[in-house]
Amino acid sequence: MAIDKGASRVWRGRVRDILNQQWDPIGGCPADECDGYVGTIAAVVRDNTTDEALMKYLEWAESVHMGLGRFDPERARTVIASIRALGTAP
Repeated sequence: MAIDKGASRVWRGRVRDILNQQWDPIGGCPADECDGYVGTIAAVVRDNTTDEALMKYLEWAESVHMGLGRFDPERARTVIASIRALGTAP
């Protein structure tokens, strides 16, 4: 099945907005700060991963990759719910 690149760009843009507005673990970062996570999130959503796996990914990104050493699971649940509300990645 061919991927609709335009629809994929729009969907990824919405994920980017969710990450920047609802997740933003560093706080007040530039608009492209979360861009590196959008592709992985799109792939795992497309592959029907579980919310638990998404939660682990966000925890890794926040605690290990960003080196913050803390994680807010409640905020992550809100982010996951918003991403799920977008539907499957095109």
